[in-house]
Order: sequence, then C-alpha cells, then structure tokens
Amino acid sequence: MKKILVTGLLLGLLFTCQSPKKNKQKPQEDSPKSLQTTKWELNEDASSIYWTGYKTTGKIPVKGVFQNFKIKGVKSATNLAEILKNAQVQINVYSIFSDNEDRDKKLIGDLFEYMTDTENIYARVEKITKDSIWVNIHMNAHEKIVPMFLQMDNQKGVVQLNGRIDLLKDFAAAKALNKFHKACFDKHTGKDGVSKTWPEVAIAARLVFDK
Repeated sequence: MKKILVTGLLLGLLFTCQSPKKNKQKPQEDSPKSLQTTKWELNEDASSIYWTGYKTTGKIPVKGVFQNFKIKGVKSATNLAEILKNAQVQINVYSIFSDNEDRDKKLIGDLFEYMTDTENIYARVEKITKDSIWVNIHMNAHEKIVPMFLQMDNQKGVVQLNGRIDLLKDFAAAKALNKFHKACFDKHTGKDGVSKTWPEVAIAARLVFDK
C-alpha cells in the first residue's frame, strides 16, 4: 500500500514539474497586398504641354499651351523614370491656345498649315538620365533629338521637362515662319520700329502621376 502511495506521489510530482507544452504557431505571412509596392499611373487630364514664342527685338515672350494631346507607351511603375522611358506623345496643333483668338488663328493658318504634315507634332523619349531627357521631335517632315532639363518628384508624382527648339535650324520651317511673321508684322514691331519673329521656341511639359 505504501509503495502505491509513493509511486502515485512521484508520478504527480513528475507531471507537475514538466513545463507546459507551447502551441507552436506558424509565423504570419505577409499578404500579397502588403508585399506590393504602390505604382504611379499617368493622369493625362491633369498634365500640360506649354510653349513660349518670342516677338520684337526686345524678345517679348508669348506663352500658350496645346490643349489636345495623347501620351502613349506609358505603363504603371514604382519609378517615374521607368514610366517615361517608352513614352510617345502626339500633339494636335489645332488645339493651340494663347488666350488670343486672332493670334491662335494665325498660328494655325499662317504657321502650322504652311508646314508639311501639319496636323500633329510627334515626340518620343530616346534617353533618360538623372536630370536630363532626350526627346525625338517630328515636325515639318523633320526630326530632331532635343535635350531637355528633367525634374522628377517621386514623392508628389510630378515630372517637369524644359527645353528649346529652333524652327529654322531644327525643322527647316523658313517658309512657315516667314508667312507667320508677315501676318503678325505690326504686332511684332517693337518700340525701335523693327518687326521680328524669333525662330526660337521654349517648350515644356508638366506630367502628373497618381497612385
């Protein structure tokens, strides 16, 4: 009888001294959504393409925009430079707007319509570096790779491009520029009595991306 009691006590102590078994739980795996990085997508409606022409010997700026353009070859990506590398732009010249109806009519009828293949200007990205972008611009049946200054804000999703073209040197548009100059002769005459229409045009784009 004593042996039974002792054995029972020993078994009791043995089980009570054992550490409780821990439930082994599998570590929680990240859901597919948490593994995904948010991507940028182009907001074409919020983006803009600008231009600045110059008149008189004092080089007075005349600014405007193209209201109708399409951007192709742009896919969503986590990096803005990655999105831009295959970008192609088609700009409808008839959508030019300078906030002056008479001037806009002359820009269309006396400048663009005297060029070859006048309906659209085409552009495509050729190369991108940290702060520069090279854009191949097709206008008046001529192509010119134009270097542009590039600013990218990967926090706000905004890309700014700035560059310059020369209608004579880059696109052989002497006929069109001369016709436009004659149509705007008086408006492009400065205080010195000299009328001048500059072939230089500043071009810019502000591209907006959403997440």
